[in-house]
Amino acid sequence: MTDALSMTRRSVVAGLGALPLAAALRTPAIAQAADVPIGMVLPFSGATGAYGPAMKQAADLVVSKVNDSGGILGGRKLKLFIEDSETSATTSVTASKKLLEVNKVELVGGFWGSPEALAAKPIILAANKVQMLSCAANAVTEGDTKGLIYRLQAKSSQWGPAGAKVMEKIGARKVTVLAQQNPFIVAMVEPFKAEMARIGGEVIDVVMYNPDQASYRAEVEKAFGPEPDAVFVLPLLTDMVSISKEIYRGGFTSKVVSLGTGADAEGKFLQAVGPEVAEGIYHLQPAPPIESASYARFVKEMGAPEGTVFLFAGNAWDQICITALAMEHAKTQEAAVWTKSVREVCNPPGEFVDDVVEALKMIRDGKKINFNGAGCTCDFDEKGDSLNRSFYVQLIKDGKNTPFAVVS
Repeated sequence: MTDALSMTRRSVVAGLGALPLAAALRTPAIAQAADVPIGMVLPFSGATGAYGPAMKQAADLVVSKVNDSGGILGGRKLKLFIEDSETSATTSVTASKKLLEVNKVELVGGFWGSPEALAAKPIILAANKVQMLSCAANAVTEGDTKGLIYRLQAKSSQWGPAGAKVMEKIGARKVTVLAQQNPFIVAMVEPFKAEMARIGGEVIDVVMYNPDQASYRAEVEKAFGPEPDAVFVLPLLTDMVSISKEIYRGGFTSKVVSLGTGADAEGKFLQAVGPEVAEGIYHLQPAPPIESASYARFVKEMGAPEGTVFLFAGNAWDQICITALAMEHAKTQEAAVWTKSVREVCNPPGEFVDDVVEALKMIRDGKKINFNGAGCTCDFDEKGDSLNRSFYVQLIKDGKNTPFAVVS
């Protein structure tokens, strides 16, 4: 574990410098013959719409960076097509089909949400194209993926142990879980319980609820009523808003540890409930390598103040970088071929490099590289899951998200 209390000047943002939605989605219908078409399904509307603009900004920036330096595969330009997921699995399937059948892309990336990624997965695999993800549900990389799926995010089962380590830091030994019923969250529960047992804690109850309920009062009373030291609340934004108001109205005093997907959502949670309701809530989220030179360079490229914490935009940046590097290494845009080069350019051993333009030059010079990205180290296991992830923990204090710690 690494203490991150010194990061007091950092802010967490999603939409900084982002383009309006109309401009974000304005792309030509057909790529030029010489272009290398790639696509992304990103959320610009619906419950997770706050995350899409900065992810799009990052993807656009790195595409321009690669193209302005001469492109790939002998001077060909990347052509990026973006579709709005609308935070909907059904819409994401339609969007993926358009990217595959109309735009003829070799990559369908983005995918902030697990339901969207899981729904689109069989279509992308059937087309023998690469799917890159910024979502967490374990199931996305399970089964026969043909080596075509790469997750640039911590998978759900890694979030649970991170939550237990936060409980250890705040001295919570007897805890309850209050969790939304969805694939992303369900996979966290058992690993959380196992880690709590390992550190000498106890999970006294697990209370599940369905998304979009009219009321969460009964579930909140069941989870908080026994007065545990803390409750691990596992929500998305809309239900966390309702749940936190129920906690406040009920006068419950147990500490609350939640997920950034609910208690942060790029500042939307605080805006929705106000500082009094939000006060004292801890929340965690997979973090980029915030102390690295590669991340500092990315923040500068995004035009953001030094120390800004982008939780998801770096994943979109890295997806484009990895695609360009793997295609250059494989000397082809054919997905079934260049997918085999992803770990060749990303995993050690190899010469460390964190600039995509320099990395492309090194590949052309025949050098073995170990590319590190803005959102993560870009190391993958044989299933395409990210290795070496850490979690950024914040505490809502005096109406602000304040740094608390980083846990591994």
